[in-house]
Amino acid sequence: MNRTPDGPAGVRAMDATPGEDRGSAQQSLDELFDVLSAERRRHALYVLYRRTEPTTVRDLADAVAAECGVDLARVTADLAHVHLPKLADAGLVEYDREGGTVALDDPSDRFDRYLAAAAGDEGEPLGRSSDS
Repeated sequence: MNRTPDGPAGVRAMDATPGEDRGSAQQSLDELFDVLSAERRRHALYVLYRRTEPTTVRDLADAVAAECGVDLARVTADLAHVHLPKLADAGLVEYDREGGTVALDDPSDRFDRYLAAAAGDEGEPLGRSSDS
């Protein structure tokens, strides 16, 4: 762990980047908080995190609509046109718009921590399952 020259153990230097040990993309803290700021986007991430295989946008929308208690058509449109493109741009999901499939990309440890904290606050289980 990098430390500031005169700083105590555990204090990271300004140039230290936590969470780089895994994950295909390293997101800034601002980007992580922006991604997690929308309730539907968080619920989509919870669903994707629990699944180990790619899923269809329709199946994802069904799950998110059920969790949030909102209209399926609206959730499907929001996911396809707003939330999934934003998550793909952030490097958090692999979104095939033409094929209508989406999967969680390999998130960084830092992203895992913030997603787990949000899920804990909302009472959402994040255990991964092979059953989707």
